[in-house]
Parts: sequence; structure tokens; C-alpha cells
Amino acid sequence: MEMEKKLEIKICGITRVQEAAYLNEACADYAGFVFWEKSRRNVNFNQAKEIGKYLKEEIKRVAVTVSPDIKLQKQVEDAGFDILQVHGTLNTKILEDSKIPIWQACNLREPEDMEKLTEHDKITGYVIDAGTPGGGRAFDWATCQTVVERMRKTVFAGKLLILAGGLNSGNVQKAVRLLEPDVVDVSSGVEGACGKEKERIMEFVDSLRKQRE
Repeated sequence: MEMEKKLEIKICGITRVQEAAYLNEACADYAGFVFWEKSRRNVNFNQAKEIGKYLKEEIKRVAVTVSPDIKLQKQVEDAGFDILQVHGTLNTKILEDSKIPIWQACNLREPEDMEKLTEHDKITGYVIDAGTPGGGRAFDWATCQTVVERMRKTVFAGKLLILAGGLNSGNVQKAVRLLEPDVVDVSSGVEGACGKEKERIMEFVDSLRKQRE
């Protein structure tokens, strides 16, 4: 009998030490740290290192970047991150030189944008996100089903499909049913006025747990 695959959880945009405890309690699989100055969730490497001290060892650290250059790639690797997530332009030299796995993000304007993603052995996952990263808005999952199913046989084959963009405890069940991702990636959907909130994180996790029951 085939075992049901585990749906993993990434909580992105971690900015405070206390948020590490929330991720630990929620048994998150990935913690995302944003290194992009235009984001309100932007952190520096010292902040990320301090927060990381309090994360459980099994939670993988993801460095979220936008069109990173070689210098930033090297900083991410030197800081001990497990995964480099790239929005925007993915430099060929970064692909060739990266010592850690890469997740390539696609910020959808239309479903066919997914067909522009790069195929490469270093890319272990594809983040399908809304048009504006970190904007807290979901895209139309239903209209993407056909393209996703087609690409599961090509670009997505053997890779993680990470679903992001406007997810929250109220809509994540529908999103998972429609696109069947390997990882759900939440940020604004578990935030309050001052950052990530424990109650919202647990509501999100509980919603996924009920779907699996």
C-alpha cells in the first residue's frame, strides 16, 4: 500500500527571536528569512543567525532572495543556510557554483509563466507564488491546474512543488486540494501587527492537520 506523502510547511519572513519558538511548537519544516531591502520582513545575517540559534535543528533554513548576485550567494552559504530561494533573475553562474540546493520562484501573472522556469539539477524545488512576492494575495489556483499537471511530467518531475501567495488557515485546504503541493509556504497569513503570531500559526497548522484526517 502506497504511503501518503507528507505535506511540509514553510513559514516565511521570520524577523524576531520569539518567532522561532512558534515554529518549533508548530513543527514547521522550513523557516524562511528574507534578504531583500524592499521587503518589510528584511533581515540582515546577524539577525538571522541570532534567530536561528533558537530554531530546532531539524527545521531547514531558507534564504529568500531577489535576483541575488554572487556576493549574496556566498554570504548565504557562509551563514549556513540549507536552501537558497531565488525570485527574479537566476544567474547561470549561481546555478553552477551553488553549494546548496536552490528553489526557483515564479511570481505568476498568468499560468503560462511557469513554463519559463529553469531546469537544472541544482534546483530541487519550484515556488509558485502570486505576482507580487510577499503581497499577501492568492492567485487563481483553479486556472493553474492544467499547467501544473502538465509540468509534473517535465520540469516539476522529481522536484518539490512549493505553493505560496496569500495562504491562510481559511483557504489553504482548498489550495492543497486543487494543486496538491509538496510544501505550503505561508507568511502574511500568520501575521499580526508586529509580526508572526503563535495563534495564527497554530490555526494554519491545525487546518492542514484536519484536512489530512
